[in-house]
Amino acid sequence: MSEKLPYGTNLPEPGADAVPDAVPAETIAVITGGGRGIGRHLAEAFAKAGYHVVITATSASRAETSAADIIGATGGSVTGRGLVVDDAASVAEFKDAVLALETETSRRVQVLINNAGQIESTEGPLWEAEPESLSAVVSANVLGVALMVNSFAPVLMDNAEATGRSSRIIDLNSGSGAQGTPAYAVYSASKASLFRIADSVVHFGHDKGLRIFEMAPGVVETAMTKSMPVHDFRGEGDWTTPSQVSDLALALASGSLDAFTGRYVRAGADTEESLIAEVAAGLEKSTRRLVLG
Repeated sequence: MSEKLPYGTNLPEPGADAVPDAVPAETIAVITGGGRGIGRHLAEAFAKAGYHVVITATSASRAETSAADIIGATGGSVTGRGLVVDDAASVAEFKDAVLALETETSRRVQVLINNAGQIESTEGPLWEAEPESLSAVVSANVLGVALMVNSFAPVLMDNAEATGRSSRIIDLNSGSGAQGTPAYAVYSASKASLFRIADSVVHFGHDKGLRIFEMAPGVVETAMTKSMPVHDFRGEGDWTTPSQVSDLALALASGSLDAFTGRYVRAGADTEESLIAEVAAGLEKSTRRLVLG
């Protein structure tokens, strides 16, 4: 690339008249780590909405079992595939399988949800964490997302051109990425890095029909969050509900919130209606982004 590029990203001007254009019956939605936790809630919601959902797990058999369970619960179309998101060969093999599914189903991949991730095994100072745990967090949360975008962005852009409808990436970000959680320093850093990946996607992909959103799910009661001492104080009513997360994700996938491409939204605090009202009131360039200086 020969052009001299400036620092920073110039976001497109947000329009207040975004119209939902997604057609779930013609669309494949890929959800990494969709067999359990938040990913499972998302997979069920997207299957109920009519998408053909592809969920992944590091074990192919576990992914297939989870897919069968989701089909039983929703009556939707779900496929389970093995995937190691931070392994380039595994991601390439997975992409080939999804492209074959496009042919088989006559649907196109136009939604990618980067949900798979990890958190360090200990809570507290960085120097008390296990080095292997820190490496695993960066590999899953940063390299894994980068490899998925690297592999699927061309497919998503091609499908946007073919259908005339934007394709959308939803990263499962976190309040730890936006504001920081000192007790989980590397997890926080890994989620903050997703904002910079999103900047690049907006810069190079927006005019080609690609949108990307940084969505924090709030704090959903899962096996992972229940294992974190920082959440020990939470009782009934202190958690973000699965429906708050899935409703916001479906709205992002629909196209009604495309003004927030490259920006941060949070389930439990934001809704489709509140975000549309925010666009109508006017978004600044720095709104819901990580900007210093």
